Amino acid sequence: MKTNISFNRDDFVGVAVAKIPCNKDLSAAIYVKINEKFIKFKEEGDSLSEEKINYFISMNVKELYVFKEKAHLFLETLSQLKKQEIEEKVSLVGESNRNIVEKFIDLREVAYEAFLEENLSNETVDILKAQVLNFIETVKNKNPQADLFAKLSSLNNTVAEHSLNVANLSLLFGMATGQTHLHVLENLYLGALFHDFGKAKIPASILEKPVSYAYEKAMSDHPEAGVELLKKGGLNSKPVLTIVLEHHEQFGGVGYPKGIQGESIYGLSRLVSIANVFDNVCMENRGKSSMYKNAIKVIEYDNGKQFDSTLLPRIIDVLKLGYGGFVRSRSNKELS
Repeated sequence: MKTNISFNRDDFVGVAVAKIPCNKDLSAAIYVKINEKFIKFKEEGDSLSEEKINYFISMNVKELYVFKEKAHLFLETLSQLKKQEIEEKVSLVGESNRNIVEKFIDLREVAYEAFLEENLSNETVDILKAQVLNFIETVKNKNPQADLFAKLSSLNNTVAEHSLNVANLSLLFGMATGQTHLHVLENLYLGALFHDFGKAKIPASILEKPVSYAYEKAMSDHPEAGVELLKKGGLNSKPVLTIVLEHHEQFGGVGYPKGIQGESIYGLSRLVSIANVFDNVCMENRGKSSMYKNAIKVIEYDNGKQFDSTLLPRIIDVLKLGYGGFVRSRSNKELS
């Protein structure tokens, strides 16, 4: 139950939402600050759902609060959960890929911070770009097996996790189809990472009413809205912004927002489009042993309607290598 309190600000310590994982028991009660009042949001032992994280992203809530005397324990627990996640992923991908896991998890935290900002700052963009470049360099140097990307991906259905999944897939597709230049891969990753930035900032009041004109308009406008938000944040790379604008365009010409087709669609946008659909289908089928198989079939049977068919043979090969036989072991709680 939410309880209004009027404690002094000095009684609380702010904790970045980006550091708090979904669906993990909280080691202390957490509070939100509204109109200078601290309101209890979750009790100790509760957890933050994916829906709440998406709500915070749409409302630009960057911090939650814990009592000062509980802060050390709370932050230490978050640190331990991060270390535990690293070890769990390393056990999946192998000790030789530990640095990829560590760099990705650090990158993920900065990506969440970017999504949670009301006005994307130049500082956050610069930090994120540096970490993206560092991650890509590490992946390229390691030249890992395709299944590493499956094991790094998440089934948490937040817009930020989806964006990270799409970015990792796009990087895999880019390398598989012959993209080797570091700067090109950086643009590909950033464009994929921010492809749904406009959707992330649709007000919760609109998202709560999916059968409405406002919802349909917001969804159809989100590529262009994302471009404008990124420009305001100082991200002016033409390749990145083009990917964000075109990620829902379809090779057959019936996509949006412009309805362009074929070779008129930027090459990197075509890669992100495939990655976006693949991850969306996985999310729609999460919890089913056939989720990856179903997603691969959607790509495989497209026949040039949505996707550039010249890209598909190599992409389908790497999807089958990376995801075809990979059944993720997750607890029921994480999948719920």
